[in-house]
Amino acid sequence: MNIFIKKDVNEIKDFPENSILFSIDRYAERNVFTNFPKVLNRMEIKDINPIYEDLFTIGLSVFAVDKRIPRSCFDDNWTRELKVNIPVFEFDKWNNEVNRVNAMLRYLTGDKWDVAFRETEYSIFHDEIKRRKTNPLPQCDSVCLFSGGLDSFCGAIHLLKNGHSPCLVGHNEYPKLQKKQNELAEMFREEYPSLNAEFISFTAGSYAPKYVNGTLFNGSENTSRGRSLLFLCVALVMASVLGENIPVYIPENGFIGLNVPLTNSRKGSCTTRTTHPYFLNMFKEIINTVGINNDIINPFAHETKRNIVNSVKDEEAFKKGYLETISCSHPCNPRYYRTRRVEYPINCGYCYPCIIRKSSLLDVPDEAQRYDHNAINMSFINQNEGSDKVSDLNAVISTVYRYQHISDEELTRLIKSTGKLSLDEINIFKDVYKDSLNDIIELLYQDANLKEYIEE
Repeated sequence: MNIFIKKDVNEIKDFPENSILFSIDRYAERNVFTNFPKVLNRMEIKDINPIYEDLFTIGLSVFAVDKRIPRSCFDDNWTRELKVNIPVFEFDKWNNEVNRVNAMLRYLTGDKWDVAFRETEYSIFHDEIKRRKTNPLPQCDSVCLFSGGLDSFCGAIHLLKNGHSPCLVGHNEYPKLQKKQNELAEMFREEYPSLNAEFISFTAGSYAPKYVNGTLFNGSENTSRGRSLLFLCVALVMASVLGENIPVYIPENGFIGLNVPLTNSRKGSCTTRTTHPYFLNMFKEIINTVGINNDIINPFAHETKRNIVNSVKDEEAFKKGYLETISCSHPCNPRYYRTRRVEYPINCGYCYPCIIRKSSLLDVPDEAQRYDHNAINMSFINQNEGSDKVSDLNAVISTVYRYQHISDEELTRLIKSTGKLSLDEINIFKDVYKDSLNDIIELLYQDANLKEYIEE
């Protein structure tokens, strides 16, 4: 499938026949949208280093293509073959790295990418319009991805309690989440008055692209593995405007970063691979070679989620804010309920991320924890038999059973299968995996009937 990314309506006139066009032009024929250039313009940043704009363009292009090209269009209904032409300023630098870019994207999304770069002179960040409202550039010494989830919340506290002033960067997926993120940032400033924690929100999305002949290409994809790459690219651009060599933190526990499939049928997992060491090493090598030298740090790379929580649970900021964090894979589902009113966003309590969240909070008083469904027990399974509500829980139970019967050699092979790791990394991640599964077992075994069901 041939795909062309346009930055300027007049940039290219002769596209190959049957090509699909994604336009990120700010003013004409746009079907890929983002407010991030305007966010920087309001800080009176009119131009950024070309290599960083290229990085952002690549991240936004991958995000849009990943979101709008359905896997169902391809023979196996999963692996897409994507020929994507992307405009960049620093053509020679990126063209020298194109093979590594393709390998990185293939690992990230599970598809066959054939990226080609072409030279452009058009910037989507340059803006001559005088903004009525301007915002000062944050006075921060680091950038931290801030989804509003428990890991990123703990990551911000980790930085603040160690004397850092992080610029918190988050994607505005829906207004109520942005409100929570803003409120948490305000709470950080109250709890750490001598430091600074500014929240920067950006939007990104894609409408239906068009074929060269002008007809719409209809379809969408719900796996979105490429989304997290865009977040990382935005964070790096933000770091570039804050100052020289500003580090970027991407707080995520090692169990999720490793991303071992729950079952054999879930080998095509939709979970992000962006914090897996193999991906991060590939990404760092590429950006360092083209001249982007900001450190990318996951302070929790070798930690379980429970250990992360326990490292900050005595901080007043944690006590005040952890209930407001959203770890759920579908926190807005309650808005579709017709029989009862439940305020959203809310953690559902039964999806895979919620199960891990609950296991991480075993050492935190739980009388006030807020879930749409609090109990994970045998009654919940029986009441929802045949429903999607128990699909993740059943997969977790299968994983627990596999773990309880797996040999050390098989576990090593399972971890190796997630991506290239050194022997030392494999041994570290074996411990992270075991400790995380033991935390989940402790959570599930709180119900004696569920324990008996698992051990049958």
